[in-house]
Amino acid sequence: MTIRLSVIIPAYDNASQLDVTLAALARQTFPAAEFEVIVCDDGSREPLGPVADKYADRLNIGCVRAEKNRGRSANRNAGAAEARAGVLVFLDSDTVPHPELLGHHAAFHADRAGRPGVLLGRRFDIDWAGVDALRRGEPPTAAMLDGYRGDPRDANVVLPQHRADLHRAPWLLGFSHNVSVDRATFTAVGGFDEAIVRWGLEDTELFYRVFHHHGGAPDVFALSDDAVAYHLPHYRPTRALLATLDNINYVARKHRRWDFEAMHSPGALGDILGRVRLYGDSIDTCRRLGLGRPGAFDDSGPARTLAIGFGVAKLALGEGSHTFDHDAPPSDTNWHLLGLMLQHFKTGQFDRIVNIDLWRFLMPEDLNLFVTKGLMKADRIDLVATAGAPAPESLLPLPFVGDVGYVADLLGAHFKVATTTHGGGTVLTVR
Repeated sequence: MTIRLSVIIPAYDNASQLDVTLAALARQTFPAAEFEVIVCDDGSREPLGPVADKYADRLNIGCVRAEKNRGRSANRNAGAAEARAGVLVFLDSDTVPHPELLGHHAAFHADRAGRPGVLLGRRFDIDWAGVDALRRGEPPTAAMLDGYRGDPRDANVVLPQHRADLHRAPWLLGFSHNVSVDRATFTAVGGFDEAIVRWGLEDTELFYRVFHHHGGAPDVFALSDDAVAYHLPHYRPTRALLATLDNINYVARKHRRWDFEAMHSPGALGDILGRVRLYGDSIDTCRRLGLGRPGAFDDSGPARTLAIGFGVAKLALGEGSHTFDHDAPPSDTNWHLLGLMLQHFKTGQFDRIVNIDLWRFLMPEDLNLFVTKGLMKADRIDLVATAGAPAPESLLPLPFVGDVGYVADLLGAHFKVATTTHGGGTVLTVR
């Protein structure tokens, strides 16, 4: 019988949790002859092969072991390299599958008839009573899965607008504890980035690449309410959580685009989903209306400028300048950002930052963030507002500043703000 699913389980020094997960895989309603299990032992002090061997009579199972710990990305890639199926299911070693889990993953990909796809499964973050049940081989009861023991992503997609936004940035919910992807896509994007060694974002970054590899097609990703697994409690040192900050900085350098930049906006994951939609539509609207152009920008003066807009890369900016020009191809000196992510620049690197109209599409808290961060990187910020823009209500649901004077008053309470006119536009200079 054909192997339809390859279940890849990264593991490190957690034999007892792995044992519970493998026991649950042995109880799947999906035929055992149609899936394989690959345990990836990332250099555990006590090899995990014997744990896998316990299930050799019930599962098509093997163990890939690294003698030295290489990190979560390399460990998963090692398992994928051994996989034989056309669909890869990534299941964490502390994530126990519901008996019907693999059946749901298999059905999703079968229904796609060879088209690429990613199924994001759910997980319940159970506690002690749920652990006891699973270790006895019993499914957790409803009382063990109440609202305080749910999927941590649920709160971010509970509102209708968040569900509607999901297709614009499904990678934000791309957690690899319970997810499947067609092998062709995984191979095409190069798998997990092995430069990400420590905990956090290695899965989000992978599915960000998957999303863009398929051109942002809205039907590649699906979030399932039925493909359920149970996340066992485990200890995670504070230093592991702090490592996520390093990973964020690495991934932010790798993907210098406005949609990933939205992760630097204040707010919960659901709010960031909304930002990706709003800011993507704002960039398109700004371009369509002919806003963001350098006509209202005085390019004389200081040499070192960070210019944000459309066509600003063609300006005769001085040495050491940089652009966020959304009409020019990305390069080392031109990124497709809005200005929320400025940590890659040094303090005082620029004489000024010029943002032509795109600042007008920022949510209020993001405009505050841009100004605060910007004044760490430059002596001044020029917020340019081109004349003749439409009324804000006509652009809803997009945010848009129509009353520039209000923003001048708002910022003037905290900074030195000068208002000037140039080339048919208004410029707020903030110092």
